[in-house]
Amino acid sequence: MNMRTRIFLLVLIFAGAIAVLAGELAEKAAKFDCLIAGKHMPRGLVVNLQPVAEGEQLLYRSAGDSTIWTGAYIAAQVFRYRVTRADEALDNIEKCLRAFVQLHEMAGKQGFIGRAFGTREELGNGRDVVAAVGSYSQLCFKADTSRDQYTGIYMGCGLAWKYIRDDALRQEISAMIATATHNLMNNNLALKVDINGIVPSTFNLNPEYAYQDRITPEEWAKVDDFPANVFAQAFPYSERLARIVSRFRPPAVRGGEALRALLMFQTACNITGDEQLINYLEGELLDRRELHLVASETAKLLEDVFMGRNLEVVENRLNGIFIAVGRVFAQILALRAGVPDSLALWLEPVGDVPISYAASRLTERLMQTLAFLREPDSFRLFAALAEHLEANAKTLRTFKAEKAAKRLEDRAKRLRTFAASNLDEFSDTMRSYVGCNLGFFALLGILEQPADHRLRQAALAILPRALEPIADEGNSMYNFIPPHSPALS
Repeated sequence: MNMRTRIFLLVLIFAGAIAVLAGELAEKAAKFDCLIAGKHMPRGLVVNLQPVAEGEQLLYRSAGDSTIWTGAYIAAQVFRYRVTRADEALDNIEKCLRAFVQLHEMAGKQGFIGRAFGTREELGNGRDVVAAVGSYSQLCFKADTSRDQYTGIYMGCGLAWKYIRDDALRQEISAMIATATHNLMNNNLALKVDINGIVPSTFNLNPEYAYQDRITPEEWAKVDDFPANVFAQAFPYSERLARIVSRFRPPAVRGGEALRALLMFQTACNITGDEQLINYLEGELLDRRELHLVASETAKLLEDVFMGRNLEVVENRLNGIFIAVGRVFAQILALRAGVPDSLALWLEPVGDVPISYAASRLTERLMQTLAFLREPDSFRLFAALAEHLEANAKTLRTFKAEKAAKRLEDRAKRLRTFAASNLDEFSDTMRSYVGCNLGFFALLGILEQPADHRLRQAALAILPRALEPIADEGNSMYNFIPPHSPALS
């Protein structure tokens, strides 16, 4: 069982212990708790253990995901304290929170909280491993983070806030969260910081962000995700191409990022009482940009596309994506044709008419195709295609074209696996790839602390859809709290 599974189970077990105070479940919770507290958090962050060589003792290896899973551990200890009132749970919470504060301090208190810290031996010699500053100079930290890590940090701090006994620690947590959240506010929901000349990997929580500002020769050369890699190979990098791509403006479809932004700002408002942050959350994120609606409408957009739900929003967003892609493609065609950039921009409104028409037609056809694929037995067409390929492979073998026949047979085999599937299973596959833990952490952080009523309603609207794939598994542990529980209303 890996570290992620252990921590996640610990959260669930202590949550379940609300209803079961003794017996096998409580015993399992206690064993997990002793294991993690005794073996996996020497300095307050949850880390991995691994052997250096066969027969040698285990050594700590600060994991790249230490902060998110430390946040999950804090949540588990909060639930433990609610059930048992054990002071040990509060000790564990405060130990972890101090580690967050130390991570912030060793990076220079710039509003940046890294992934992990430890000795150089533990962290290795990667480019993102940086010597700590000040009184922490004997340690190093990972000068890299992600919205995953910040989700764990903010969730943990939000749930733990009212249980912190140490006044000095409360002030340190408040100062850390205020600085980190002001960094996000000042950079329009992006994390930006320069540490010792190294610009760490940062994140951007804008729901319409699509890495438009990260088009460089280096990024263009190494992109390997389909279909971006095909696009990069077809169009060599140039400064003008980078400017064109930077103007890509898709509709707001990253509802998960909107949800995480709201978690972070709501948590910061509750902890710090900072008027600037409160005004930004209420006036900018909720009133003007309506991120709560973006989150509730698009946090599960990919699943909605496959499952045939929320179709009005799906159609609107797909059409918007096609229009945005069409505008960029038209500018690239102008580039290839030698049309000056200034003239291409001037002519852009003229091109919007055919682009909008083409986008509408593409959206209509895609919606029809998806509707067909949702019909019972529609995936049998893949079996028919497989039979056709197998017949062609048989013909090729009569001409001794063994390699070509083998390629067709391999394709036919893959098509037959599709034939036994459906869009629901495709949705499960994509959900597993993207990961659902971040969504649950954000929902937990929002629902377990005071929140604006619009934000809370958005979280409650997302929750039943988030629990559906878990319900599909028929796992009683994960279904311990049903989506329609009175506690969630």
